[in-house]
Order: sequence, then C-alpha cells, then structure tokens
Amino acid sequence: MRSPSKLLIAVVVGLVALVVLLLPALVAYRYTAPAQRTGFVTRPWRGWSFALAALRVPGDAELKTSGMALRKADWLFKGTAVDPLEVQLLFVPQDQPYTFAHEIAGREVTTTVTPSYRFIWQVDGTVDTISESDEMLVALLDYETGDVLYDVRDDLTPAELVPEPVATPTAAP
Repeated sequence: MRSPSKLLIAVVVGLVALVVLLLPALVAYRYTAPAQRTGFVTRPWRGWSFALAALRVPGDAELKTSGMALRKADWLFKGTAVDPLEVQLLFVPQDQPYTFAHEIAGREVTTTVTPSYRFIWQVDGTVDTISESDEMLVALLDYETGDVLYDVRDDLTPAELVPEPVATPTAAP
C-alpha cells in the first residue's frame, strides 16, 4: 500500500486550516445584519470574536432569537404608527457605546446607545405617519436584557407621531 504523498498531506492540512480560519467568519456573516457582513468577509479573523461572544451569551438572555425580538417589537409598537417588519442581529464592540446614523423623513439622526452585551437586535419597519415612508430603523433592543435601547418615536416630530385623521363618510339624511 502506498503512503499518501507529501503534496496531498500539505493540501489537506491547508484546506483544514482555511476552514478553521474561515468557519467563524461564515457563521458571523450568516447571522448578522447585511451592513455588518462585509466586515467579516474583509477581516475574517473577526469571526472568532463573534464566535467567542456567541459562546459567552448569558443563559438567561431575554431575546435569544429573532422571533423573540420581533414579538417584543410588535408588543412595543402595538397601536402606534410604527410597524416593525424584521429584526437583524448586530455585533457591536465590547464595553463601548454604539453610535449609529440613520435617516428619518429626510433628516439625518445620530444616536448613541450602550448595550449590556455585544449583541443587539436592530428592528426595521415603517412609520405610517411619514408620507412615503420606506423601511427604516425603528428600534434597537438589548439581546441580554430585552431593554429598548432606541425607539424611533423619540426622534419623530409631534406631527409625525399622530396619524392623520381619516375622513369618514357621513350618512345622507
């Protein structure tokens, strides 16, 4: 029986090393928001940081799944002009405030939040009172505590908070 060639062994070792290096980056790419995915492609070693943070998630975290986060957002905005549509996981720097910029009705808004852990849920949705409202960031929810870190209603004007009255037809006498 022939022993495997040194080239074959080198190729197999190289492929295993590549998988070990890239696997956490691919997992992070799959589970984080699209805006963050490029960072895991261009700097795959960040995937290890994501993997370690995922392994250290507190067992009693309030919002462990995207479904739990979306249900919380639906409850939060029930009966308001805000309609949460989807949630995405954000991986943020450890023990640092997270600053983000987004647009509300043509205004650029910059907000800083301080999450309790490295994962937060970004809730995207629409605001019915803003004419031609596109999908936008409407909330950030803390993964560990379930606290609301950001609520778009804090940045809406009074006119944008209240829905326009709907004209109801009057009955003819």
